[in-house]
Amino acid sequence: MSLIDHYLALRHAHIGFVTLSGSYFALRAFAHLAGARWPLSLPARAASWVVDTGLLTAGSLLWAALQIHPLEQTWLGVKLVLLVVYIGLGTMALQRARTTRARVAWTLASLACFGFMVSVALAHDPLGVFAALR
Repeated sequence: MSLIDHYLALRHAHIGFVTLSGSYFALRAFAHLAGARWPLSLPARAASWVVDTGLLTAGSLLWAALQIHPLEQTWLGVKLVLLVVYIGLGTMALQRARTTRARVAWTLASLACFGFMVSVALAHDPLGVFAALR
């Protein structure tokens, strides 16, 4: 049995982890903005690492099962670059920003990046939601 035989399960796992990752980040970010301390606690951060490890694993297995390369499938390359940007923006929102205004801005930027990343994945196009403007 090859990896492609597990495509549907891998796809569903990946979509589930994407949903969980984005939702959990939003929950933590908005709770932090509201003054809660738990979003920065070790258990909260560790839960995020577990979810994101599952997401990366499912995504990597899909990538291998479909035998695609991010330099050939530019939408995948853009999605991977956006992932790094999203992580950086999220780090700013949760840990680095000093003022509430900055935390709000970084949170909104990271959620916008996440949304665009999802649109790139759904469209299989590097322009994502903006592909229709061509």
